[in-house]
Amino acid sequence: MSNDRTLGGLAVLMAIALVAFGWGLAAPFAYEPVGPRAFPMLTAILIGACGIVLLVKGGGETEPNAPGVNRGILGIAATLLAYALLFQPLGFVISTALMSLTVARIFGASWRQSVGTGIVLSVGSFLLFDHGLDVVLPTGVLGDLL
Repeated sequence: MSNDRTLGGLAVLMAIALVAFGWGLAAPFAYEPVGPRAFPMLTAILIGACGIVLLVKGGGETEPNAPGVNRGILGIAATLLAYALLFQPLGFVISTALMSLTVARIFGASWRQSVGTGIVLSVGSFLLFDHGLDVVLPTGVLGDLL
């Protein structure tokens, strides 16, 4: 089985999981014309469609990854899992800074570049979402400082 078909199968499974978890989302009364169920359903449709395309048109066999690449892939996956688990308790700014720093290090950035990227990305995106777009993000341990 090719990497494309493997990814396509995983994408279809993820789409099914999104539908299963997102179907029960409903607001007791709606403030917006689109309820909380819309985003997971639209995302599931897009991911599922892309997965089906990969399953049908998947390419041929590929060469194995270069040495060390799989370690980086697993590092990114572990970082995203940690980000999801730490998002609420630590808040958006700290968890995003840590995630960005870790990803930058995995991609070979220096400590200075990684820390700078983490701070600029987390604070900048927090200001954009919280103040610019009025999207409430968890503040976590920073609480009233933000």
